[in-house]
Amino acid sequence: MTNTAPVKPRRILVVEDETIVSMDIQNSLRLLGYEVAGAATSGPEAIGKADQTMPDLVLMDIILKGEMDGVEAARAIHARLGIPVIFLTACADEKTLERAKVTEPFGYMIKPFEERELHSHIEIALYRHRMERKLRESEERYSLATQGANDGLWDWDLRSKEIYFSPRWKSMLGYRDPEIGSSPLDWFGRIHPADREQVEKNVARHLKGETGHFESEYRILDAKGAYRWVLCRGLASRDGEGRAHRIAGSQTDITDRKVYNPLTGLPNRLLFLDRVEHALRRTRDNARSFGIAVVEIGEVKTVAGSLGHVVADGLIVQAARRIQECVSAEDTVAHFGNDDFVLLIEEASDGKQAARAASRLHKELSRAFLVDGQSIYATTHIGITVSTRDHVHPDEMIRDAYVAMQRAKGGGKGRFEIFDANMRSSAVARLRMESDLRRALDSGQFRVHYQPITELKTGRLVGFEALVRWQRSEEMMFPKDFLAIAESTDILLPLESWVLRESCRQMARWRLAGGEELTINVNLCPGHYTDPNLIRELDDVLRATGLDPRRLSLEITESALMENSEAVFRTLSDIKAMNIRLHMDDFGTGYSSLSYLNRFPIDSLKIDRSFVGNLGLCEETWKIVQAIVNLGRNLDMELIAEGIENVMQLRMLQSLHCHFGQGYYFSKAMAPRDVDALLAGPLPWRVLFEPGAVRTFPRVAEAG
Repeated sequence: MTNTAPVKPRRILVVEDETIVSMDIQNSLRLLGYEVAGAATSGPEAIGKADQTMPDLVLMDIILKGEMDGVEAARAIHARLGIPVIFLTACADEKTLERAKVTEPFGYMIKPFEERELHSHIEIALYRHRMERKLRESEERYSLATQGANDGLWDWDLRSKEIYFSPRWKSMLGYRDPEIGSSPLDWFGRIHPADREQVEKNVARHLKGETGHFESEYRILDAKGAYRWVLCRGLASRDGEGRAHRIAGSQTDITDRKVYNPLTGLPNRLLFLDRVEHALRRTRDNARSFGIAVVEIGEVKTVAGSLGHVVADGLIVQAARRIQECVSAEDTVAHFGNDDFVLLIEEASDGKQAARAASRLHKELSRAFLVDGQSIYATTHIGITVSTRDHVHPDEMIRDAYVAMQRAKGGGKGRFEIFDANMRSSAVARLRMESDLRRALDSGQFRVHYQPITELKTGRLVGFEALVRWQRSEEMMFPKDFLAIAESTDILLPLESWVLRESCRQMARWRLAGGEELTINVNLCPGHYTDPNLIRELDDVLRATGLDPRRLSLEITESALMENSEAVFRTLSDIKAMNIRLHMDDFGTGYSSLSYLNRFPIDSLKIDRSFVGNLGLCEETWKIVQAIVNLGRNLDMELIAEGIENVMQLRMLQSLHCHFGQGYYFSKAMAPRDVDALLAGPLPWRVLFEPGAVRTFPRVAEAG
């Protein structure tokens, strides 16, 4: 049961010069449930008490003491305070009635009158006054908003400190109606920190009367977490003394009209294209070449997921400043959004000058960025193209620079490439492969092969890792040949879902054939772990295939933990609740904090093949692998070594008591029919684990 606050009685001022009549009226008002705000016997006294007590209604006699009568007093109270007045009088002549009309009274009662008549007149007067006030406020709001502009409307009542935001005001920012309240913080709290102070100053100046209207351009946060540029205009309404009591106006989205990036303040694509167009015209006139460079700042998404978008934005802003410091005043640095900068370099007239420009950029951007107390090292990839007579449109040069940047990205961290014609052929081939990839899933061209995972103490087969292959015409393609392209499109998640379902179906079949203790490992990309449908997908697959969830292990990379870590944490917790195991893949190759291992529900660490492959060749690698094994054991995690290719690597891992391993030394990934044969006979590698097998291996120093 909810408690409702009692309704406050309406307060009424009685103006009557005869004391007995005044007392009688006051008694009647109290009996009718009203509160008497006061009593007056003269016009000046009535005006003073009305101003002092601000009653809801005045009952006014016309004949009063002194020179001012009730009509004059009513006129002053109505004009100055806006309080409704009902006349109670014995004057019924036409002359008095005409004078009273001018005051716009809410009633005119002839004495004597009955109590119920008084009650009905008062209620009607109060209701009429409320309706007229609402209508007046509505008309005032409409008038002010029309003067401000016609877009998302807002109306700020300075007395109640509440703001009305129209549905359009909210929807232009992507918010639903209930998501925006009515406080000033709902507005100013969403304004970009760099713009808020100036907006507040502009509002204050207008409210003080220093400007004819309020106008400001600023960035405001939308529902997707991005800032949009808006133009806001408004006009204040003032009382008789010039004090603002409300301000209303409109907000217009001008994001598309802006030509500068709101985060960095650099030219955006629209302005940059215009400047490249001018440069191309200059080139045709004087045969002077120039360069276009694309600079990608790596790790921005990872920083956003691990340290937050504010830190990621700070990284982008600092990178923008450093890039500007590397170029001349004649050059143009544009920010196309996200982590890409595009430069127009006037002096890059040939490959050598372009290379020097790229080297300057790399050197400057390789230094640590200090953002919000965090030292961050960013990887840059740079692609440059130099203008030629073949370039006609600005988009062609930008396209070629992006192709060169992608080539640099594929070549490793911290590289730059200068565009040549062969790159365009490669880009066309990449597009062709992307098109083929989209058709491959629907046409059944993908295969799943299975690499055995072995217990290193006994040689026992414990499970398989599912690895995808692409049967492209007559060619069998491996993941390294196409996964990067799949990841850059929307094909990777559907492909992984198919691999998950197919490998679980196959494992359920092998378990029925006698492999009850076997497990299947399936790789999922970072995007899958932030997919809200993953848990439902896993449940559907397990139900459809009948596979015991304890026999399924999902592999996740270190980078996936750092991208949107809160969402990933929730997903991994839900996966663990389903009794599915989690393995961290390629451990040691990323740069996640050790706190991630303690926080996330990881069961196993997979030692990357780059470490395993150097065992016996490098003492430092031995120490790294030893440290990983010790770390895993201290955290009660299982260890799986990838890429075992010789007996020395096997024996060294056994000496460290690494739990499991996989690699070509045991078996390459096999087609399902080959797995059937493997399960039917003795394991070919079991001889390595028999009592008489060689157990020693060279010391590290000798193995080099």
